[in-house]
Amino acid sequence: MNKADKNIENIQIQVENSINELLVKNGYSLIDKEKSDDFQALMLQWATNDRRHGFELIWDIRELWFSLLEFNQTNNQNYIESTEIALFPYSYGVLFRKRYDRKYVEKIKSKIEVRLSRLKP
Repeated sequence: MNKADKNIENIQIQVENSINELLVKNGYSLIDKEKSDDFQALMLQWATNDRRHGFELIWDIRELWFSLLEFNQTNNQNYIESTEIALFPYSYGVLFRKRYDRKYVEKIKSKIEVRLSRLKP
C-alpha cells in the first residue's frame, strides 16, 4: 500500500468513527456500510430508529471527496429523494497530515451538527 492509499484509508476510518459517535449520541444508528477492499469506495448510512431521517456519506475516489447527503424518509432510499448538504474535497499530498485530517473531520461534523440543530423542535 502506498502512502496516498494509506492516507485515504486513515481518513475514511477517522470520518466513520467520528461521525458515527456524533450521530449515535443524537439517536441515529449506522444502518448500511459498503466498502471496497482497496478503499476506492465507501458508503455509510445512518438513520433514526423510526427511519424518518438519515444521513449518508459517500467517498468518491475519482474526485477525492466525501459527499454528505440527507434523507427525510429513509425507507427505500434513493438519490432523487436526497438532499446534498456539502462536498468535502480531500487532498492527500499535504504537510502536517494529522492536523489537516483533524480539521477535515471537524468540517464534516460541523455541517452535521448544524443540520441536527435545525431538526430539533
